[in-house]
Order: sequence, then structure tokens, then C-alpha cells
Amino acid sequence: MVKKTLMLLFLAAAVLLPTTAEGDLSMELGISHIVLQTRETEPVYDMSNPEAPALIGTEGGDKYWALTSSGSGAFSFKSSGNKNVKADLAFSFAFPETDISEAAGVPSGTVLMPLLSLDRAWVKARFPWFRVALGKTRLDWGEGFVFNAGDIIQGSTDTTVDLTAAELRTETNWLAALNIPLGRFSFIEGVYLPPEPDIDAGESIGRINKSSGGGRLYTKLAGVKIEAGYFFDQTAADNSSGEALSARHEPYFSLQGNLLADWYLSTSAALPDSGNPEELFRDSLNISGGLFYIKQLNSISTISFRIEGLYNPFFSWQEESRDQNSEPPVYALLLYPEISWSPVDTVNLSVRSIWSPVDMSAMAAIGAGWNVFEGFDLNFYAVANAGDPDDTFAWNRDNSLWIPGVDIIDGAAFILGINYIY
Repeated sequence: MVKKTLMLLFLAAAVLLPTTAEGDLSMELGISHIVLQTRETEPVYDMSNPEAPALIGTEGGDKYWALTSSGSGAFSFKSSGNKNVKADLAFSFAFPETDISEAAGVPSGTVLMPLLSLDRAWVKARFPWFRVALGKTRLDWGEGFVFNAGDIIQGSTDTTVDLTAAELRTETNWLAALNIPLGRFSFIEGVYLPPEPDIDAGESIGRINKSSGGGRLYTKLAGVKIEAGYFFDQTAADNSSGEALSARHEPYFSLQGNLLADWYLSTSAALPDSGNPEELFRDSLNISGGLFYIKQLNSISTISFRIEGLYNPFFSWQEESRDQNSEPPVYALLLYPEISWSPVDTVNLSVRSIWSPVDMSAMAAIGAGWNVFEGFDLNFYAVANAGDPDDTFAWNRDNSLWIPGVDIIDGAAFILGINYIY
């Protein structure tokens, strides 16, 4: 059914879109084979009543080496016939191959359906005095490749990123944005996010008084980009105890310039619309910064360096132990170093890592990419964790701390894949 739906979408786009507007129609396919070290999942029972033990959870079991294949694809149409109107439509789908006989809670014989998602669907129009954007898209507020405290809409302060991806932050939202230029390098921008329905309350459409929105000012002074903004967030969220959080007021401030290397700095915090602001402020105060430098070695070879950091002064500077009943500790500092070298135009070698200096653990990815033909790339990655069993990143995670569905790699993984755009 899904395959037929995709084929109908592709055929409709190929036949109808070129007849209504000029545009670029493209498809991207990726296929990967992955060898990884992972764990079995074992049930945990409450044996206080041996005659009727109760299932209370799961934990990691024996380690084993696994081989799996995955594929993904995207269809995209970008209009190009009118310089004042642009559009983009992109779907993606993935076919995860999982040994469901070992998956906890999944009955043997269950068929896993392909995952189909709408990644982007937007229209942007430029009028004489303003610009508008409507649809599912991403607004890049603040500065940062991995850690960006100024990204208060999508959020760029977690470590759940794929170090093998070309873009590490790709989340999008349904929104409407209005951009008013104030000069050559200045503008103001307002954004509105529609409300999300409260499923638990039986809503199928969100209430208008639960909408979110905000705005920002962007300008340049003495070669330094200055950006400041505010976002009123009413997105449904829960804290660690499961209590519903109130609306949040989130201001941010960002700077970006160049002094031998590109440098950037962002900070943000949040205050609750009601209640005690101290706890939320301490948990949400983030400061991120980074440096990026690229060097042309010769006519065909380049090398680049990037270092980013995320700092919260109220988080812990001391390593903390944890058990199955405690939340994972969040430390005051995280670092992201990256080195990328292109000896020739068609080859790229890279090393990326997210490092937690407090508990001295890290997740790293060594990659090699080869553009064999136009639009056809061959990629190889080796990904590994380094740390104690209860660290932020662990080589050999404790059985009781293994979270099925969240923890996948226990040690290392090797990925060989191709990517084709046509």
C-alpha cells in the first residue's frame, strides 16, 4: 500500500508539476549496511509474589554483533519559474530491518511497516516590502552547527544527533513567518506556530489559545552580526516527574563575526508563564559558542576545523554515579570538535565527536566519502562510544541502564552506504 502511494505521488509530481510551473524535480536514495554491537533485551519481573511475577520493565541482556540494512529516500520539488515565489516539497521513507523475534513487546511475526514522513512543505513569497513563509519548514535562529542556544524553536542543545549525517539538525515545524527588511543586512521577523491538539483530552484540533509565536531582530554593526529574539512557547511538554509544564517565555541573544576564524556565541533561557521561575531558569540557561576555520591548501585541497561548546553554569561539574532508578546526569559542559579534509574535489575525510569532559566520555565518528560519479556517493563510517558503563557515552553500558529503543549501539558500529541524487 505504501509503495503504491509513493509511486502515485512520484507520477503525479512528474506529470502535473512541470505543466503548471518551472521547477527542479529530484529524488534522493540512500542504502546502508550496518554492522554493530548491540544487546539482547530481557524482561525484568517483580518476584515479590513468585507465583504471579509481574513484568516491571526490561534491561540489557547478552551482547552480540548484528548486521542490518536500511534505506531512505526523499522526493523534492523546488519551483524556479518565478524569482518572487519559491516552493519545496520533500517526503522521506525508511525501511528498518529489525529482528522482531528479539524485540521486547513485539509479537513474533508482526510486520514492520515502512516509515513515511513529510519533511518539508513550504511556499515562500517575496513582496516589495516584506516576505512570507508558510508551511512545514525550519527557521535558523541563532548560530551553531550542533550546539545552538539561540535555536529556541526547534532546540539544538541535546546530544541525540546522527554524526554520520550531512546536516545534524533538520527538525521542521508547521509555521507562518513574516520577514520585513530594514536595510541591506537588517530585518525583523515574526513567527506563528499553530497549536497542537491535546490527545489525552480528546482533541483532534488544537485550541487557538494554545498557539506559540515570537520574533527576532537581525542586524550588523561593525562587521558583527547581532541577533536577538523572543519566543512564547506553549508546546505540550512534561518534566521528569510527568507533570505538565506551563507556557514558557524564552528570550535569546546571538553574535557572529570573523577574527581570523568565524566565531559565534548564543545564549538563551526560559521563564514560566506562572509558578516559580528559579528552577526552570536554572535548567534552561544555556550558552553556546564556536569557532570555524577553513584553509585552502592548494588548488584542489582544503581542510576545515570546527569546535563548539554548550555550557550551563547551574549543571554539575562533578561526575555522578547512576542506577536504574535515577535520571541520566546532565553535566555543565559538552564539546563538539570536528576536522574535515578534502585532498581532492571528490574525496572527503572527517572526524566528528561529542565529548563530555566532566565524566570523560565521548561519541565519535570517523568518515570517508567518495563522489564516484555525478550525484553518486560512496560513504563509510566507523562510530564508537568511549566511557564507563554509567557515563553519558558508554562502551559497555550496564545491563540495568540499557534502555531498549533508545540505546542501540553498545560499543561500535560500521556503516557502508551509497547515496544517489537524480
